[in-house]
Amino acid sequence: MKNTARMAGPIAAVVAGFVVVAAAPAASADPADDQYLQTLQQRGLSWAAGQDGTMINVGHAVCSDFDGGDTMAQTVGDVKKSLGISNNGAGSIVGAAIAAYCPQNRSKMSG
Repeated sequence: MKNTARMAGPIAAVVAGFVVVAAAPAASADPADDQYLQTLQQRGLSWAAGQDGTMINVGHAVCSDFDGGDTMAQTVGDVKKSLGISNNGAGSIVGAAIAAYCPQNRSKMSG
């Protein structure tokens, strides 16, 4: 992970632990998880079979970043760098995470 000084936070930990997370069983029937994954799919995002748990962990890491004081731009940047996706994809993940897991951070979406 070069040029990722900020990647020491929760999102980096999720991605760094990808193999372990991907090997974990899929999430149980949690309505928030279901909402989050469904929102990502509706926004055109996809991921490999068996990696729902990884995506869910990324969503929770988004909220941890916000709880740690990160801005919207920082968090989108972390997701983009960690997953190698576009700004739009990262923004979709962040927005879906806020809606499903940490609606108290909704105000950060404008900044």
